[in-house]
Amino acid sequence: MVIKSKRMLIEKLTGVHSSKKSYYVALKKKIDELLQIKREWEVTFSAVTDLLVFINSDYEIQRVNQAAVDFFTMPEKEILSSKCYHLFYGRETKCSPCIGDQVLRSQKTAYLQSRTRYNRVLDIFAYPAFTEQKEPYGVTYYAKDVTQLMDSIKLVSMGEMSAGVAHELNSPLTAIVGNSQLLLRETSTDNPQHQLIKDIHSSGIRCQRIIKNLLTFSRQDEFTFEEVDLNEIVDSALSLAAYQIEKSNIDLIVKQNPHVPKLSGSANGIEQIIVNLLLNAKDAVEDKTRAAGDSQKGVITIETRVHPEGELAIVDISDNGCGIKQEHVPQIFNPFYTTKQNGKGTGLGLSVSLGIAQAHGGFIDLDTNIGMGSTFSLILPLHKKETDTEPTVKENN
Repeated sequence: MVIKSKRMLIEKLTGVHSSKKSYYVALKKKIDELLQIKREWEVTFSAVTDLLVFINSDYEIQRVNQAAVDFFTMPEKEILSSKCYHLFYGRETKCSPCIGDQVLRSQKTAYLQSRTRYNRVLDIFAYPAFTEQKEPYGVTYYAKDVTQLMDSIKLVSMGEMSAGVAHELNSPLTAIVGNSQLLLRETSTDNPQHQLIKDIHSSGIRCQRIIKNLLTFSRQDEFTFEEVDLNEIVDSALSLAAYQIEKSNIDLIVKQNPHVPKLSGSANGIEQIIVNLLLNAKDAVEDKTRAAGDSQKGVITIETRVHPEGELAIVDISDNGCGIKQEHVPQIFNPFYTTKQNGKGTGLGLSVSLGIAQAHGGFIDLDTNIGMGSTFSLILPLHKKETDTEPTVKENN
């Protein structure tokens, strides 16, 4: 049937064939019913505590629930229309294989467990969505965060082993470091044995540092939580790491937002994360210079800020170093995994840092591009909202 007029359209929509007033009353009633259905659907959609994400056939995100907004810590308007592979994995290209492709092709539900952004493990169920003509036009992702379960299964035995090894090594190392320190005091610097003793002492200190990381990793080191100032912790971390960075002829830029509110946490634990990320950034810049003979000036930027919605405090540490290959990104937080040269890293730094962040109810995010650099973001929860303003900037050249 061809609808020739607005009147005929209203009659078709409402089924009412009477006065003009009745048409509009009936139409308004239908619209109100549709709006009520829409509101009820939206309430149900947002009430789901696991992630719900709907994408179209071009992998663009069309709809998310509140759980997804909270998980990705991004405003909904930034999430919508972005690509699903970028949102979930920080990728610039489509995943291979792609669960969305599989669902659209088979028109059947698919399942995938994968480690996504923020080093989180998600159980992802993908469901095809159909038009009235039974043609697939999109995919609904239902994702459940199972990181804690998977990591606890994976790490419980490793943690016990690490704690046992660390405690066994602590006693002899204490003797080695203590005795070498006594020998250094009794040995003049012009003595041929002085340098050997000094090497023994510094190697013992390094081993103790590794053991401390092992104890932290195995959760045997407990942190004392108190009200802490994030900017003060950054200053303290810089007092430890800034000299090494500047000695490597790398510019250090510090941007601190004075309005970041205090939070509950361990100053020592957060400082350990920041120092580790700063030194990793230094290594990345040096690796780029060494590999390519790059004449570009090395720059590391550390910035404190508040998430736009005011629920999170963030420390961004950015560098213009070598970047991290996409195939390495899902593994860099795994214990004992390192992309550094032999002798330069134990593979515990990032895993320990992530463990400390998670103990604070936070996480560490990564944005990286090969040859361009990386940004690691330490994201910690706040318990009150503050208005964000422009940060002050300090440059150390």
